[in-house]
Amino acid sequence: MAKKELLLGAVAASLILSGYALPAFAAKGEGRHGPRGARMIERLDTDKDGKVTLTEFKAGISATFKTFDADGNGEVTRDEIKAHHEAFRDARKALREASKADRAKAREELRAIRTAFLPGAGRMFERADADGNGSLSEAEVLAAAETLFERRDRDK
Repeated sequence: MAKKELLLGAVAASLILSGYALPAFAAKGEGRHGPRGARMIERLDTDKDGKVTLTEFKAGISATFKTFDADGNGEVTRDEIKAHHEAFRDARKALREASKADRAKAREELRAIRTAFLPGAGRMFERADADGNGSLSEAEVLAAAETLFERRDRDK
């Protein structure tokens, strides 16, 4: 019985100690959202000062909006969002299946259409669609982006 209690105590102590160490390994200089968040900050930080301003964020969102607006009419529909995501999925599949010789070209095609974050896309579509017309204008997307930015800007 004493061996069992000693073993259970050792297991409990190791679980507690590993719980304290885990956040230190997870953070490892990559920010709260890991490597993907770090890459996004690096991409949006146009003046390379280590911070993303609202102006830089909106400029990135405007560029993203143009990639989703396939027909160039200034509105993004659910179908355009779906088509963009499907094109990205197809490009990712093509990269996985590409031979060594074709991999560089497939990687460039993937980068050209990579799925980027578009505020209001997905479950937030109805909330971002302020005029209720079933599509998102650039102004609606930028308004959603500003709300998101303000919520994430913890130190104001």
